[in-house]
Amino acid sequence: MDSSPILVMTAILTIASSDSGFFWHITDFHYDFTYHDRQLSCNPNAKPTHPGQFGDFWCDSPWKLVNSSVHAMAKLKQNADFILWTGDTVLHASDSDLNYDVNAAIHKNTTDLIKSVLPGVHVYASFGNHDYWPNNQFPPANNRLYNDTLERWGPWINDSSQDNYFRKGAYYTVKTPQGLRIISLNTNLYYTSDKETVNVSDPADQLQWLNATLVNAKTSNEKVLITAHISPGVHTPSSILWMHEKFHTPLVDILQTHADIIVGMFFGHDHSDGFKVLPDKTGTSMAPIFIAPSVTPWRYVIPNEIGPAHNPGIRLVEYDRTTGRPLDITQYYLDLKTANQNATDNWEVEYEAKKDYEIPDLTAATLAKLASKIKDPGSKEFKNYWRFYTVSAPTEMLEACVNDCHSAVYCGLTFFDMDSFRACQNKMISGSSQLFSVGRMMTTFVTSGLLIAIAL
Repeated sequence: MDSSPILVMTAILTIASSDSGFFWHITDFHYDFTYHDRQLSCNPNAKPTHPGQFGDFWCDSPWKLVNSSVHAMAKLKQNADFILWTGDTVLHASDSDLNYDVNAAIHKNTTDLIKSVLPGVHVYASFGNHDYWPNNQFPPANNRLYNDTLERWGPWINDSSQDNYFRKGAYYTVKTPQGLRIISLNTNLYYTSDKETVNVSDPADQLQWLNATLVNAKTSNEKVLITAHISPGVHTPSSILWMHEKFHTPLVDILQTHADIIVGMFFGHDHSDGFKVLPDKTGTSMAPIFIAPSVTPWRYVIPNEIGPAHNPGIRLVEYDRTTGRPLDITQYYLDLKTANQNATDNWEVEYEAKKDYEIPDLTAATLAKLASKIKDPGSKEFKNYWRFYTVSAPTEMLEACVNDCHSAVYCGLTFFDMDSFRACQNKMISGSSQLFSVGRMMTTFVTSGLLIAIAL
């Protein structure tokens, strides 16, 4: 039995700012309180008979892993300016095995853990799609979860003017002590699995509120950081939209309209490491999007696809306190196989973005250039990207990403609607086919037997 508590950018920065700060981004704990007995979250075809104390690649997090990740943040950078916590704290389990009280207790336990281990640190939290019961079915109106969570998170938000927005749809905005405008969204309202919102034009009036908030921020000459669980854009390599297009299209439109003041967007949900670059209305790369890997090592299962194995991760972001722009990412990970074998939780640096990608900063313009290099499947940039995508999974579990997988990954970096994404993929596939045909021609010989050329 688990010993856990039982459920009761417009300019390119080439140098670091003289006033840089740090914040943590943590996401997708997915705490499984049954990990050591019923194993409700584990893949039914791969339930571990001897589950490791820090977790298993086929299961959600035991309390020991949740606890370890939060204590690692305190050990590695206790005095961070703030924490972005982008949801999905509840395990992957059927609704029949959960209920409101179970989910609420998971939220309370995890909130209390963060408050006790990192006291005084501002936390800007948002819900994940599994945090509601029944899962995914976030309503576009006030409910018990919103009310109860506001009591838990209210001291972090620390602005009573946001209470009505949170009670209405679990979204809010605050300014950090450093002057950066944080907008925390509930993008679960747009999730394709949500039946509660599909017939609503603007669930909880969040889109209208978002646009007005960005207009006010621009008028006040503020820089904005947006955080939520589910990211806009195409999820790759599965090549699907997580959101209903009727919501995704206006959301992206609003973000593009105000991209000049959005210095960064931070999301979870994918259980993998990645980034995207949002263009403005003219097609200029303007706003960087960062997707952090999950704490849980659970591999997602969707129709016809099982996600790749991946280690648990937590992320430290360096940013410019004056402009708000992200400067660097230090990604930490727990080598799950080694941790279980040695019975010790040593969170290591997996990569430092500027150093390992050999880039000057994390602005949209720089990431767009990085994306152009990732277009080459043989490049070190793509090889790094795919290794980081899986949070340096064990070599024997690392799956190759070639052909359709690679083209999906590349096209998903900069194309946000399905039509342009598919057009990008078709162009890459067509180009690859032509190159293959040319290569075959270059290996032919003239009738005299003389070698014309050999494709390398």
